[in-house]
Amino acid sequence: MLKLPRSRVWSVTSNTEAQESAASAPEPKNRARPVLIGVSVVAVVALVAAVWFGIGWKNAWADKSVADTRDSALTGAQQVAINLNTVDAANIDQSFDDMKSSITGDTMLNDLEATRSSIDDTVRTSGAKSSAELMHSTLTELSADEGTATALVVIAATTTWPDKPEQKVKLTMRLFMEDVDGTWKANKVDPVGGRIALDPAAAQPDSNALPLDPNAPPVDPGAVPTDPNTAPSGAEAPAAVPGATSGP
Repeated sequence: MLKLPRSRVWSVTSNTEAQESAASAPEPKNRARPVLIGVSVVAVVALVAAVWFGIGWKNAWADKSVADTRDSALTGAQQVAINLNTVDAANIDQSFDDMKSSITGDTMLNDLEATRSSIDDTVRTSGAKSSAELMHSTLTELSADEGTATALVVIAATTTWPDKPEQKVKLTMRLFMEDVDGTWKANKVDPVGGRIALDPAAAQPDSNALPLDPNAPPVDPGAVPTDPNTAPSGAEAPAAVPGATSGP
């Protein structure tokens, strides 16, 4: 039997063990792949979160910006309504200056200046005062991008005179607003409806008026109205009404 030298046997065994070890050991590439996949997943999740939160933050900021614009436009409309209905005859120039600060556009400014120039000394010394109190207000239209808005404002306007009772009325107006360098001003104002008296005394009958005769016969709706300038038999005709024309 042929025997190999001891050194030769050790060499074969060593080579075999080295090959088996190399085959059983994981490759560095395979060992790094799970780490790369994990990093990729984390990056995608972070990107999605950043986009989601970024969009949400942007929308929230846009909503807040529109809300702030809405509040600013409504507050401006309220102030315009108050300024346009506040007048002090003793300081009428300041009253007009306050009105001018609340309006914009050639039409509004020209109308205001024309009104100011028509005020005479009698009005300035009349002692009349008018003040306005906000009752209700709302925006009906708003364009934050264009800086325009439309508002409905209801105020209570109180006018006083030195020698007459005060008068209090409710006024409703539609104001077309415009953002002018950060200040909301009116470029047009339209009245809505008429003036409604708020003073209870204004609705009471005149105590000096003659009372109706409860025993008087009912009025015939088909009767021909009597000419007020024709006197009854035996009576003197009253004076003609100024501006009235006499019949044929």
